[in-house]
Amino acid sequence: MFHIEDVLLLKDDERVKTVTRRHIITLFPGLSVSLVLIVLPFFLLFPLFGWAILGVVIFFLSLVLGLGIAMRALLLWDSDVLVVTTLRLVDVDQRGLFTRIVSEAPLSAIQDVSWAKKGIVETLLGIGSIKIQTTNATTTVEARRISHPQRIHELINELRRHPEAVPAVPTTPAPQAPTQTAEAVKKITSMLETYSPEELVRIEAVLHARERSAAADEFLAEEQKEAKTNEQV
Repeated sequence: MFHIEDVLLLKDDERVKTVTRRHIITLFPGLSVSLVLIVLPFFLLFPLFGWAILGVVIFFLSLVLGLGIAMRALLLWDSDVLVVTTLRLVDVDQRGLFTRIVSEAPLSAIQDVSWAKKGIVETLLGIGSIKIQTTNATTTVEARRISHPQRIHELINELRRHPEAVPAVPTTPAPQAPTQTAEAVKKITSMLETYSPEELVRIEAVLHARERSAAADEFLAEEQKEAKTNEQV
């Protein structure tokens, strides 16, 4: 099963727009051969079993070979993709179970995008190919036998003309300057000077009470932590 994370790591401001595979009809040759290898032994079941051990070996060998061809065709079809993101194109060419070629082209480096359909079969089934040429001419991204190549062509050109806006990076508030802190202290001091001695005593009592409450909460938290540690021991 193909996963995008296996071929590219998306950036913070990047999103996948589409993942395109070859047309489903391209699976027909491989699946047809596998179907024959799987179904035919059942029609020849009695003649094969009449050959004793040799017939049994041929029967099961045909089944295993047919299943292997079908799984290989499906895996190659699933892993051969063209990925279009908001920043780039990634062409994954899966040529075998252990052979994978990945080509990448940034949208900003694309010079030309073309698509084509050849023959009556491709025209009727909506199959075609798309070719992307970069400005430095060193990277050519090409996807063949895909469904509706004109839609991919339009999507790529739309992203080139109107790239999606990059979200603004959140900024942390700047720390207060020393002058601002000094001004805040002066304001608080001037406010306290307007209070009577009795009001200042009450304010002091409230502040001391808050300090004692915070100390008591801290002490209880430490006690609970120590009690849990002793229980675990």
